[in-house]
Amino acid sequence: MTPTLIRSDMRYWLMKPDPRLRRHVHCYFLAQPISSPCSDAAAYRDEELLMPDGHSEMVFNLGGAYERRASGSSARALMRASYLIGGRSHSVLTRDLESVTVAGVKLDPRCLHSLIRTPLTEFRDTTLLLSDLNHRALLDLEDAVAGVAHCARQVAAVLDRFFLQVLPYAPRMNERIDALLSQIKANRGALSIMEWIREHRVDPRYIERTFSAMMGMAPKRYARVIRFKHTYYELVTGKVGAQAVHLDGYYDRSHFNKEFKSFVGASPRARMNAALTQGTSISDVLLESELASA
Repeated sequence: MTPTLIRSDMRYWLMKPDPRLRRHVHCYFLAQPISSPCSDAAAYRDEELLMPDGHSEMVFNLGGAYERRASGSSARALMRASYLIGGRSHSVLTRDLESVTVAGVKLDPRCLHSLIRTPLTEFRDTTLLLSDLNHRALLDLEDAVAGVAHCARQVAAVLDRFFLQVLPYAPRMNERIDALLSQIKANRGALSIMEWIREHRVDPRYIERTFSAMMGMAPKRYARVIRFKHTYYELVTGKVGAQAVHLDGYYDRSHFNKEFKSFVGASPRARMNAALTQGTSISDVLLESELASA
């Protein structure tokens, strides 16, 4: 299987799940180092910016250590173990400290919520270590993925088998939450949550509490993430001119610039001029796979 992305330090595969899973699972991924372990810390000095996209994640660390920090924060977490991400409303920066191999899944947060039977609000904008969750099926899955980590095709096959087995336990329909999600996606995030709540005459506290438990963040935050990822993608792919970007759900140019800096840590001009101090190649590939045909 040909890598989706090849850089000087790694090969990265982005894999689609079995068609029967695509309602619940967005994609699988595998990153392998190209070079052998190196003691030269300078070889791992570059940071990679990972932007939120509205999906939950399972990340299996199959060898190596890296740092992870929230964008705009100086606090760094050392990552050596596998973990789950419920809902992420801000960007994170990662930096390898040595050769690292990771595999993982991006999936509908409702699917993760149903699988682990834990409100995603319990690890909002942070990670939950797989060892702390102590979920036997996921620990077994981690072992199975580790056993085939040399081959992207086999990683995808192992993950397909697992999710096809748990598909009968897919999230139950919640009519109100599903309707709100559909509206947010249809409007590409440019939706007033309070107007929707008033129009549908529902209890705002119920919507906030239930949506957060199932999606890992409040509806307004989720809409903000969806709006930005669409606009970012259209800007960097040239589908919309920089001067027209604010028309897509933003009040004005200043509002968009503020949002862009919040998620990317720099201005739109810096991104367009390739003047960022961190990489965005993985986020760009993920957005391309999701939005190219949207």
